[in-house]
Amino acid sequence: MAPAPRQRAKPACPKVLAAPSSTLKPLQFLSPGEYVVSHFISFVRIPALAIRQFVRPLPALGVLEEDRLRLRVWPNDIDLNMHLNNARYLSFMDLGRTHLLARVKLLEHMLKGRWQPLIGAAWVTYRRSLPLFASFELSSRLVCWDDRWFYIEQTFTGSQGLAAVGWVKGMLRDARGSVDPQAVLERVAPGVVSPPIPEAIATWNELTREKLASG
Repeated sequence: MAPAPRQRAKPACPKVLAAPSSTLKPLQFLSPGEYVVSHFISFVRIPALAIRQFVRPLPALGVLEEDRLRLRVWPNDIDLNMHLNNARYLSFMDLGRTHLLARVKLLEHMLKGRWQPLIGAAWVTYRRSLPLFASFELSSRLVCWDDRWFYIEQTFTGSQGLAAVGWVKGMLRDARGSVDPQAVLERVAPGVVSPPIPEAIATWNELTREKLASG
């Protein structure tokens, strides 16, 4: 009698560990103006935030109020010094500004008007390091605006205090050119007036103009 054919053992399927449901929440509400952004959303955070606004809008803020995000330093954020890479600060600042735009209700107008956000200048000063897995708070607020630019201040605060502070000079542009900031803000806060431009920002602008003129 011929021996029965040997059956090949089926390869074992690798076990997939399901992430806790809390990990999959893009934004978790903690207290007024404060959110935790999960590791999951770090890969698709800005597109997900734009989509979220149409499904479950974030609590509204006044155009001059401060927005706060709770974040964490993950392995994909660090450099060889095992702390938040200086370039990643700028990426987090992009998220912070988008989150601020969503909460002051400008993001929906940007999407409908197909306004393109552009950065004219960014200035960052680093005070303290943010090590791997450290949690920190990113605060963003609109400081003032002129006939072309919005000026936004963003600060990083860790457990030891201020980690970094930055200013960003940005504009919105459509097919015809730059969009007047006052006209933009009138859509969400009729009658709003820009606070005076701080002397430090005016000096920064002047230094930038001198540098560009010399080039």
